[in-house]
Amino acid sequence: MSDSNNTLETIIKWAVVVILAVVALKVVAAVLGVAFVLGGVLLFKVLPLVLLVWLVMKLVQWLRGSNGRPDGTQSTMDL
Repeated sequence: MSDSNNTLETIIKWAVVVILAVVALKVVAAVLGVAFVLGGVLLFKVLPLVLLVWLVMKLVQWLRGSNGRPDGTQSTMDL
């Protein structure tokens, strides 16, 4: 009787371990799915807008003639 009881306990333990492993894999898959979707949105929607705004800011700075000098500073040539 002890052997059948021990075998039943072992089967139940392995069943619980397998169920927990499946749940853990589903959670990991869900987290990775969210990460890939968020990364895709950031890469293909947000990054082009950020680059566009950055390029426009650089163009405006270049057209103003600041050429990399901080605002409000003067070179010796301006004095």
